[in-house]
Amino acid sequence: MKLTVGHVLAGLIDPNLISLSQRQISHVVIDSRQATPDSLFVALPGENVDGHAYVANAFDNGAIIAIVHDDIDVECSMITSHQNKASFIAPCKASFAVPLPICIKVDDTLQGLQQLAAYWRRQFSPTVIGITGSIGKTSTKEVAYCVLSSKYNTLKSEGNYNNEIGLPLSLLRLDDSHEKVILEMGMYDVGEIAELCQIAQPQIGMVTNVNPVHLERLGTIERIMVAKQELVEALPADGLAILNMDDSRVMAMRHHCQAKIFTYGLSPKADLWADQITSQGLQGIRFVFHLHGERIHAKQMVP
Repeated sequence: MKLTVGHVLAGLIDPNLISLSQRQISHVVIDSRQATPDSLFVALPGENVDGHAYVANAFDNGAIIAIVHDDIDVECSMITSHQNKASFIAPCKASFAVPLPICIKVDDTLQGLQQLAAYWRRQFSPTVIGITGSIGKTSTKEVAYCVLSSKYNTLKSEGNYNNEIGLPLSLLRLDDSHEKVILEMGMYDVGEIAELCQIAQPQIGMVTNVNPVHLERLGTIERIMVAKQELVEALPADGLAILNMDDSRVMAMRHHCQAKIFTYGLSPKADLWADQITSQGLQGIRFVFHLHGERIHAKQMVP
């Protein structure tokens, strides 16, 4: 199953509208210059650039649907949402397919993007893995993807798409072929990872470490720990929290988690631990994994 115009209407306004159009969305963009035929453009506001000024440009580049929250002077079918009830402005009617292009007017386009991503995530049942930490999120995500994609059809968040905009954009690439999803989760303040988890619904969460990053916003390393902890707090009882045993603040999170705990690190007390770590320069790093009494010789290659 691929994202369609009908899914966008169902996710933002009313599930009964899903049959209005089965036209597939090629991809979702927030930059009108990246719009291509059959894409969805989300007009996000900004300090210097407001996406609403570029809706016409997105349509010119091939977009067939846009999400807005301001009035715009563009020739299109306009659908406005008022408390989840649709108001159709001519020429479109609920009784037949909506003429393209379409603008859906919502109260807030960022919230609309997140709402659509949450709706789309719930149409599927992949294993969703969230990864957070002060440092090492991206490299951990790439290693996890390398391992999982060798066996499963795996979707990952690209680049640094790890915030309130990037994570929804990543989830909107999901389709019914994906078995695993790996999402990097970043934050600048308390509450942000909790919001990302509400959208993504991870079953597995991994925390790499807690370091004094973003102190200018959070004030103390304890608040950083609380913010990162939101990932393990969001995991279901039948989920799995993967925690770094070498970081005492990360290990303290186990007291705030209902999911099963799996630990990793350099300590032999961890469920998965490593030793005999040897750098080989441009050839990578060699080490030995220890898991359930088994020794596994491994090598990490330099990209």
